[in-house]
Amino acid sequence: MWHTLAQAIELTGRSRRSLYRDMDAGRVSYRIRDDGRRELETSELIRVYGPLRAMARVGTPVGTPPVEPLAAILEELQGENRLLREEVRELRTTMLQLEHKPGIPPVAEVKKAGNFADLLRGLDGN
Repeated sequence: MWHTLAQAIELTGRSRRSLYRDMDAGRVSYRIRDDGRRELETSELIRVYGPLRAMARVGTPVGTPPVEPLAAILEELQGENRLLREEVRELRTTMLQLEHKPGIPPVAEVKKAGNFADLLRGLDGN
C-alpha cells in the first residue's frame, strides 16, 4: 500500500525533514505520482523504520486496511523468525559435531622380523 508523505510521517513518527533526508540519501525508496508528489510503500517504511504506529482513520481512504492487524502479523512473523534462527543455530552445531573426526591413534611401532622363526617368537611373546 502506498502512503503520502503526511501518512508516512504519522506512521513512522519521523519528521518531514527526516523522511526527505532518508529519501535523498537512498535509505528509503519512493515513487513520484503524476502530480509530482512522493509516495512511500508500507513495506519500505517497515524495512527502514521498524514497526509502524497505528494510523488514524481520519483522512484514510475508504477500504484501506487498518494498520493494527499488520502490526500483529509483523510481530508474529518476527517471533517465527527468531525461532527459525534458533533452529538454524542448533542445526549448525549438530553439523559441526557430525563433521568432527577425532584423531586416529598412532599405530604401535612394529619390529621387522628377520625370518619366519623370529615372527613366530614374536607371537609367543618371547
